[in-house]
Amino acid sequence: MSEYSIEFQGQTYATDVQGFLKQRLVWSPELAVHMAKLDGVDLTHEHWEIINYFRDYYDDYNIPPPMRMVIRVFKKAFGEDNANSRYLLQLFPEGATKAASKFAGLPKPKNCK
Repeated sequence: MSEYSIEFQGQTYATDVQGFLKQRLVWSPELAVHMAKLDGVDLTHEHWEIINYFRDYYDDYNIPPPMRMVIRVFKKAFGEDNANSRYLLQLFPEGATKAASKFAGLPKPKNCK
C-alpha cells in the first residue's frame, strides 16, 4: 500500500503525495466531493462540467486534456465569459488542469508541478 492515502466511507484509497488517486478505477463522484473538500473546494455544477469533460477526454485519449483544448471546447459550449483562464482559476485556484484531473480521479498531468 502507498504511504499516502485518503480515508473515505470506511475505505482507504492510495494516493501520491499531492492526493492524486493511484488507481483511477476506484473513483466515484462521492469520493471526488470528499477529495475536493479536503482541498477546501465545494464542487458546483460548473466544476462538474469540467470534471466530466476531463474524464471523458481521458477515456478517449488516455491523457488529461491540454488547457487550450479545454478553453476551446468550453467557449463553444458555454460562451466566452465561462471559458477563459481567469474563470477556470476561480473554480480551481490550484490550477484547472491539475485540480480537475485530481478531482476526476485521473493521474497528475505531466506538465503540472
